[in-house]
Amino acid sequence: MAVQSGEPNNRSRIRRRPEEQRVETAGMMRWLLTYADMITLLLALFIILFAISTISSVKMQRLVRAISGGFNSTSDINNPPNGGTTGTQKGRTEEANMAEVKSQLDQYIAAQSLQQKVQTKTTKQGLVITLLSDKTYYDSGSADMRPETKRLLDAVATQLKRVRNSVLVQGNTDNVPIATAEYPTNWELSAARATGVTRYLVEHDGISPTRIAFAGYGEFRPRVPNDNEEHRTQNRRVDILILTGSETPQSAVQGTEEPE
Repeated sequence: MAVQSGEPNNRSRIRRRPEEQRVETAGMMRWLLTYADMITLLLALFIILFAISTISSVKMQRLVRAISGGFNSTSDINNPPNGGTTGTQKGRTEEANMAEVKSQLDQYIAAQSLQQKVQTKTTKQGLVITLLSDKTYYDSGSADMRPETKRLLDAVATQLKRVRNSVLVQGNTDNVPIATAEYPTNWELSAARATGVTRYLVEHDGISPTRIAFAGYGEFRPRVPNDNEEHRTQNRRVDILILTGSETPQSAVQGTEEPE
């Protein structure tokens, strides 16, 4: 009787396993696939965000040109920079233009017998047109231009319109002190003369104000030592500098004039 009574209890233990002992099947773990896909997409998103967070201006310009070329049915290959002109060719063209401007001005100077009043020379910064301001184009200690000064500036402006280079007008004086109500020092006088030339070229001769600037150096950039009257005459001057393509008014101001 004891054996028979125990058999039903054993079968009950075999049929009824606890819930925690049941094994999960593959169908019950499908949520992991969705979770893995989501993590992969998030990783890809973060990689893309990181890649576009640092933009290369060079690559962006290339992309813009490529897209623009595609919409306009043109190609960068068919439209090279500077119209296909190389840097060497561009430099030679600029040199030729500068030489032509100098030649035309020299002819005007010779025709008007201004050799002792106007000088031209070519430097590494560009073409320098020097107006010797002593008792020729200005009264002593004055920045008021004489009619001869304006006629000369009109001739210079004609040549300035032949090129597109930037222009820097530089006022200079000798080392003789000046102390007037209008000009306390030579700095003010040199700046006033440079300003007057600049304004005349812009307002009267139509030179674009975006390509011209001026500076006043006073007595501190002499061409020759101020040791006699002849040298001081050479230092009282206004220089109109037609800059080369690589020069800007800012770099020219920082530069030092080459010695005579």
